[in-house]
Amino acid sequence: MLHASGMKFIGKVYRDHEYWIYQLLGWLAYSSIGITINLLFGGKLRPLLIGHALLISCSIGLTHLFRLEIKRRRLADRPLIGLWPFLVAGVLIISLIQTALVILTNLVVEAGAWTATMGLAVWWGMLLATGIWTTLYVRFAERRGFAVREGQLQLALREAELRVLESQINPHFLFNCLNSIRALVAIDPPKAQDMLTRLANVLRNSLRHDRQHLVLVASEIDTVSDYLALETIRFEERLHSEIAIDSTVANCLIPPMLLQTLVENAIKHGIGQVAGHGELAIRAHLCNGFIRLIVENTGRLAGSPPAPTQLGLVNIRERLRLLYGERASLRLEDGNGRVTATVLIPAVA
Repeated sequence: MLHASGMKFIGKVYRDHEYWIYQLLGWLAYSSIGITINLLFGGKLRPLLIGHALLISCSIGLTHLFRLEIKRRRLADRPLIGLWPFLVAGVLIISLIQTALVILTNLVVEAGAWTATMGLAVWWGMLLATGIWTTLYVRFAERRGFAVREGQLQLALREAELRVLESQINPHFLFNCLNSIRALVAIDPPKAQDMLTRLANVLRNSLRHDRQHLVLVASEIDTVSDYLALETIRFEERLHSEIAIDSTVANCLIPPMLLQTLVENAIKHGIGQVAGHGELAIRAHLCNGFIRLIVENTGRLAGSPPAPTQLGLVNIRERLRLLYGERASLRLEDGNGRVTATVLIPAVA
């Protein structure tokens, strides 16, 4: 079986091979049209072949350098169309170089006379060809970039789903929940039924495979509330939780299971590691066009975080990067016996 990096390398080689084929075929087709038109108007075949051979080589080289510069200037989370001033300038410069090459080649090979109108006509053709090349490249690059980001996001989301599922189908978690519910059956049947419903909701949400990349804050809070209700039974008086969500945030969109992962980390590696009473606070509000999510818990950040916590946070950061680029962030702070996780996400409703 090929390693993931090997598959990635093969995919890159295939795309580069495909790119060079399209480059050659495109400029060959353009030159063929140009040669045919010139022959119909009395042009000579030999100078036309020499001139267009040089034109094809020059055009492939110039547009390839143009492509490399586009890729260098491109921002991962921004569309290529944001570079339109640079794209327009590049098309103009390349078309002028191509026009100069055609005229100089013709003067050297055929020693013909050139008028301003003839030069303008050649430039217009070069401008059109390079403009079409740039438009097609931008369009295909955007589609390919979107497909790559979509694939990465799907993988990150599936990883998050698996981590939550592993946690919630963990025998220790299930046995504790079921034993707590069993004890409630005799003394408080309505509450036992409510807890069974919450457990079913938590497991159902973990097993869903039709998730979108974004969910409503209100929906995410419902899932977290069910999970906290179950953990409150398990921890009894040791866990006190509080949720404060501004009404303006409820209908905003965030990545699914983002809060769930932070809350699980807070309980497992924060409250679960301290003796006595533990507090957990979840807050969300709008701030200058961003959603600010805060999960604060009793505990402290270890010098070397356990692997599950570290991997969970890495997954959150990766999904934020894929969805928002540099516009979103996750920050952890430790002080006064409390750990605070703060997430900033651009507000989308």
